[in-house]
Amino acid sequence: MRKTNLVERAVTAEKRAEYEHKKRKEAERKWKKALLKIKKLENIIHKFHNENTPSSALPVYLKSAIKSPNRLPVGTNPRGKPKGGNGSTRKIPEKVDKKVRVEFTKEYLRKLKEKHGERLEIRQVKLYVWEIPEIKAYTTEFTVDRAYLGKKLIAQAVNPKLPKRGQIGNNLVAFIEEAKIAFAGSYDKVSVFTDNLFGVSFSQQAMNDCIERTGEEFEPEYNELKEELRKSDSAGIDETSWPVNGKNWFLWIFVTTNIIFFSIENSRGKKILAKILGTLFNGGVISDCYSIYRGFAKWFQKCWAHLLRSTYNLYLKNKRKDIAKLHRWLSNLFEKMKKFLEENPPSDERGKKYKLYGKELQRIINYPWKSEEAKRIVKNRLKAFEGHWLTAIKVPGVKLTNNDAERPIRSAIPTRKLLGGHRTERGAKNYAILMSLRMTWKLRGLSPYHTLIQKLREINVNMTL
Repeated sequence: MRKTNLVERAVTAEKRAEYEHKKRKEAERKWKKALLKIKKLENIIHKFHNENTPSSALPVYLKSAIKSPNRLPVGTNPRGKPKGGNGSTRKIPEKVDKKVRVEFTKEYLRKLKEKHGERLEIRQVKLYVWEIPEIKAYTTEFTVDRAYLGKKLIAQAVNPKLPKRGQIGNNLVAFIEEAKIAFAGSYDKVSVFTDNLFGVSFSQQAMNDCIERTGEEFEPEYNELKEELRKSDSAGIDETSWPVNGKNWFLWIFVTTNIIFFSIENSRGKKILAKILGTLFNGGVISDCYSIYRGFAKWFQKCWAHLLRSTYNLYLKNKRKDIAKLHRWLSNLFEKMKKFLEENPPSDERGKKYKLYGKELQRIINYPWKSEEAKRIVKNRLKAFEGHWLTAIKVPGVKLTNNDAERPIRSAIPTRKLLGGHRTERGAKNYAILMSLRMTWKLRGLSPYHTLIQKLREINVNMTL
């Protein structure tokens, strides 16, 4: 009897062990599956939120959490001039287009005198009001000379206000382009807007054809801009993903002191740099730490904004590790260099500070960092691009960050978000052409709207045999 119980217990224990083993295996399977899901989600999140993500691209609920300690907390930096600062009003215009005399009516003036008696004094003051003309669409009928050989049209007389192609005039082309930018490329909204404003609407296809023709007409000037870009002393470069016909292309931007150049390409590789700037750029490049820029130019300045964003994000995840110290030391060095450059120092002073800041950066690199996060930043950023972090100190006109390239590229992001990029390669090309010219004109102190009108007039009278 006792032997039978022992056998039964052994069988039961064996079954229980087998059951527990199966449960453990199932738990391990589920754990590995959950771990794989978490990894996939982390990879997806990392695409949108990483050290290269500017604060403007982050969701509102994250902004207060990732605010850098070098800046004032969210909501504490008021808009406008500092308290106690001098007030400011719009300056009196040098030219007045219209003068209007505004007087009391005789009846109202009589009542004022009856009420206030002899103490009443009437003065005349000048008030300035900025206004736009009443907007309305109009149609122009052009009677045009044409030359034929038989039935073949060989020439047509020209007029600055007569479009070479299509039925949309210069002013309206420029207006549609401005509205298209304002509405992030949505022709549907532009159509509603023009209908509300002018009482005349245009189909989305008509506006698209109009902008496509304009892009083709300005392509030669766009190519001239690229040639000018190749001769520049330096360029800030950045890129972002840009769908074209459902495929992942990239919008590139090149920024100099007087050029903003866009190009939408099907690659993020070094061949695009060679295509835009030539095989060897004789100037300098301000950029992030993307590897394709290596050996491409004469000198480099790596972006401190990207570096500090990276160290700060790591610090938030590992507040007890020495990555916090690394971020603090780098931030302090950046602030010192930034203040120094704001003083526009002479070259001899730049040389001294370059050596001084170089020693300080070397001390940071050589410090015995313990955490993997800090070691990775030092190895993959500071050491890997040693000699590229302090160029702005010795080269006048160069900045420590690549913000000059990041800011214009952000203006294009609404179009990508709203429209999902472009449906055709030609549409992407036209967008790059017109954005490049408009933003370059603006950078040079010109009105994109009025300059586009003037350029269209010049194109319209350009006759060739």
